[in-house]
Amino acid sequence: MRPVATTIPLPLDTAVIREGLDSPNPAVALAVALVAFHALSGKQVRELRLTDIVDGRLLLGERDIPLAAPVRTRLAAWLDYRSRTWPNSINPHLLINRRTAPRLVAAGHSFPWKNTAFRPQALREDRILHEIRATGGDVRRLCDLFGLSVEGATRYLKTIEHPDLETKGGPVSRF
Repeated sequence: MRPVATTIPLPLDTAVIREGLDSPNPAVALAVALVAFHALSGKQVRELRLTDIVDGRLLLGERDIPLAAPVRTRLAAWLDYRSRTWPNSINPHLLINRRTAPRLVAAGHSFPWKNTAFRPQALREDRILHEIRATGGDVRRLCDLFGLSVEGATRYLKTIEHPDLETKGGPVSRF
């Protein structure tokens, strides 16, 4: 069993997230959207296969995740770009690049994140922080929605009353 981090997760600057979502690079825009809306980990994004997405739903292990409309828009843009750029690619992974297109391997851990101002883990933590605040501390919802353990979800619960993370007027809308 993996140890649960003991640090307090911190929110990201909304402008930085928006910049990633609006990136002209369709791989960046899709990866950021998958993490920002559905809190996938960088590893999960990297290992996604084309067959994991069916009828606007992401099948991720035991989870069946309906994709948010902004994610579907970015997914369509990425798939168009991918098919134009590498029309004969046999790579089954969703996100590919010029090195992986002719092969059967996933892209490296820095693709496409090297073109963003944040790491995927920081963005995932930001998304989970937003959800814990929006639900008033519903740990069960976090576990169900993001596949977290109770211990892992409790880490985010501790941020609700953390004095350095207080906002005037309640939760801040990020999108």
